[in-house]
Amino acid sequence: MIATVAPSAKAARRVRTAMERDGAVAFEGLFPLPLLRRIRSEVLRRHESGELRRRGLVRDIGGRYAAVLPFTGPFLTPGFYANQKLHAMLGTLLGPDYRIGSLETVISMPGSSAQHQHIDGPIRFDRINGAKKEPYRGDLSALPPYAVTLCVPLCDLDEENGPTAIWAGSHRTALRARPPGGAEVARRYPVEYMAGRFGRSFLFDFRVFHGGMANYSREPRPLLMFVFTRSWYRDPNLADVHPGVVISPRALARVPERHRGLFSLAPAARRALWDGR
Repeated sequence: MIATVAPSAKAARRVRTAMERDGAVAFEGLFPLPLLRRIRSEVLRRHESGELRRRGLVRDIGGRYAAVLPFTGPFLTPGFYANQKLHAMLGTLLGPDYRIGSLETVISMPGSSAQHQHIDGPIRFDRINGAKKEPYRGDLSALPPYAVTLCVPLCDLDEENGPTAIWAGSHRTALRARPPGGAEVARRYPVEYMAGRFGRSFLFDFRVFHGGMANYSREPRPLLMFVFTRSWYRDPNLADVHPGVVISPRALARVPERHRGLFSLAPAARRALWDGR
C-alpha cells in the first residue's frame, strides 16, 4: 500500500523508505489551500482562454492534454516552488544539487479515455553503430531516483473524474535489461488509485508504471505535474519543447538568491559567454 506521509521536517526518512519500496508516496496538506485555490484559478483561466493549448501545449493524448506553465503569479510564490517541507524530502531522494525539470498542467477533458500504462522517462544508454542503435543490456534497476514528479490535483479526485493509477513497486523493474510488459506489471504489482480531497498530493518516481484513468464527469480535471531532477538529467518528454522551464529574467530576479539554483535549466538563468561574433 502506498504510504501517506505528513509533510513535516522529520518526514524525509519515511519518504525515502516509501519511495524505495513503492515508487510513490502521498501527502496531505503539503500546500495551504488558499495557495492551491489561486493556482487552480490561474490554470483554469489559461485553459478556458485557450492560451494553454496555443502557447504551452506539450502533448495531447486520449482527450487530455499537457501544457507547460510559466512561473508567474501564484507559481512564483516561494511557498510553492521552494516549499520547505517538500525540499527537505527531495534532497534525500535526489541529492542537494537537484533542479526544477518542468512545471506542467494536465487537463483531462470530459469523456477522456484511460491512459495507457507507462513510465515517464527511463534512462537508456544506447550505443549508435552506424544506422543501428544498440541498447545497453545490463540491469540498471538498482539506480537511485534521477527524476521525480510531484502531482498536485487541483480538484477532488474520485473514480468519476479520473485518478492516477500507480502500480506500487513497479519502478524496480523499469530499468532491467528487459523491462516488463503491461501484463507482467499488472500481475506482479498492486494497482492503487490516487484519489482524495482537494489538497492531497503525491510524489512518484519517473520509473514507476502509472496512467491516468478516464474522466466520466462533466468537468475538466486539472492537475499539476511538478518535476524535479538531478542536475545532469534532461526529460526526454520535453526534447522538442523550448523552454521546458519558463521564467522571465525579471521574475527570476525576484527569486531569493538561495533558491535560484532551482531554476538553472531555464534560459533566463544562463549567462552568455560569446556575443555571436
